Amino acid sequence: MKNKILINGLFLCILLVSSYVSISQSNPPITPKWALGHVVWEDSINTRQAAVRLLKMYKNNNIPVSAIIIDSPWSLSYNDFNWDTDRYPEPEQMISTFNKEGIKVILWVTGCINISARDVPVQKSPDYDFVIENKFVVNDGKPSEWWKGEGVHLDFTNPKAVKWWNSKLDKVFIKGVYGWKVDQGEYYFGDSISMLSAKPGQDNTYFGDTLTSSIGRISIRDFKHYYYDNMYDYAQKKNPEAITLARPFSHQGDFAASINKLGLGWSGDFKGNYEGLKLQIANIYTSAAAGYGALACEVGGFYEDKSTKTQLIRYAQFGALTASMINGGQNGAFTNHLPWYHDEETSNIYKYYVNLHYQLIPYIFSTLVEANLQGGSLLKETSKENFSHKLGNDLFFKAIVSDENTVDITLPKGGNWVDFWSGKTFAGGTEIEQTYELKKAPLFVKSGAIIPLEISNNSTKLGDATFAGKITILIYPNGKSQYTFHKPLGEGKEYRDIKISYDNTIGLLSVKAIEADDFVFLVKRDGKPKKIKGSDKWSYDTQEGFLKIEKSGDNFEIEISN
Repeated sequence: MKNKILINGLFLCILLVSSYVSISQSNPPITPKWALGHVVWEDSINTRQAAVRLLKMYKNNNIPVSAIIIDSPWSLSYNDFNWDTDRYPEPEQMISTFNKEGIKVILWVTGCINISARDVPVQKSPDYDFVIENKFVVNDGKPSEWWKGEGVHLDFTNPKAVKWWNSKLDKVFIKGVYGWKVDQGEYYFGDSISMLSAKPGQDNTYFGDTLTSSIGRISIRDFKHYYYDNMYDYAQKKNPEAITLARPFSHQGDFAASINKLGLGWSGDFKGNYEGLKLQIANIYTSAAAGYGALACEVGGFYEDKSTKTQLIRYAQFGALTASMINGGQNGAFTNHLPWYHDEETSNIYKYYVNLHYQLIPYIFSTLVEANLQGGSLLKETSKENFSHKLGNDLFFKAIVSDENTVDITLPKGGNWVDFWSGKTFAGGTEIEQTYELKKAPLFVKSGAIIPLEISNNSTKLGDATFAGKITILIYPNGKSQYTFHKPLGEGKEYRDIKISYDNTIGLLSVKAIEADDFVFLVKRDGKPKKIKGSDKWSYDTQEGFLKIEKSGDNFEIEISN
């Protein structure tokens, strides 16, 4: 018996490892540029009026927004894809209006079809009997209780069921809709563990639960790929610039979406306090280590504890150094989640980090293109113990996860790192202790970094409105550096390459491209240069310590004489 237990345990471990490896070996897709911005939502009122109100408040506070999630409940029943027009009158007109304002719409969905529910007007889906009769659902049509009521789950291994399901999606996936928030329900249909009665931690570690599908007994983990992959494939077929927002790794149920079919990763539901922030960071870092590309932060959490002023700011600072900032939930959607609810200082700090994030989008996008080509994640050298990571190769960030502003920092090994705020240089691997007032967080730039930015205002003091429409290149010189910038073309996935190099030993800046662009180079340096040859215009900011060089062209060199 002992040997049998050992063999079974070893077999489970092999399955876990092999499944993990198979997930981690796939390269992530390119995430469209628009999805790397600031995404907002609410899940407390769930009406058109609330959605309009939310967007208007962000606009009035001059905080940019790229997209809004319309969360459940928006349909008459789960999931019939018929709009509840009492909650959302004239939904197509609403979507069109949002789209004209530059706001993409993401719709919530699960694979469940209900016989009873708590928060929608139609308890039994009009499709319920049809999917049972046609054997389009798992477990031979046996209903299960899940977190939105009782129902069945579509069998995504069944091609006929998928074809029918996708035809239902067509009803609402119209112009202006740019993706799905693909939520989970599949775990509730396993045969040997109930998510509703699972003990704390049990849902995190359990592996091997199965359900009955059209191809026989199949593990929940394998079934998830049929579900999430179909939602991604559908969205891409309808609109190549669309995404699925879904779980990579989550404490609520292990790995979910496939790495190569996840547009934007969101790890699940968290509290708005530091406990929630720490748990979310651990989830995101586990996802990054597995090879998921674009990983986003749920700023302020989703449920239970609401964020205090300080917690919301620290959440936002971490979110700004991830793929996307997603703010919304049940825990104070129109109170604690909104920075201006706390005070003007919170609003100003939050706005700063949203704008900083938007300025970093070209760098984030370019890094994700590289991940698509070579594998890997946007977030590198993650440390769950230190709550720190590198964003790409050239930025290092440490989250502050308590009200204590003094933190210990261990910089990544290799090269030198420059404090973003003070400009002080530290050797790689250095352990330092620093105090950060609320408006600042530990952020360092690697010496030798070449970082593309998009600047259109003076919100972060890196540039101003004259930078709008130009490619800004931030350079922290250190000997010879080179960078291939995968420049986004528009708001989607298309890009072209620009090769940028800077040799600080001889003061030579060069660009190689196939098309001309307008550039602004910001070169960090001490002192004004003696002479610059090849630029269209240049100046030196003594206070900030940046040499500003303007140049238009495709292939050119600029000589900087010290």
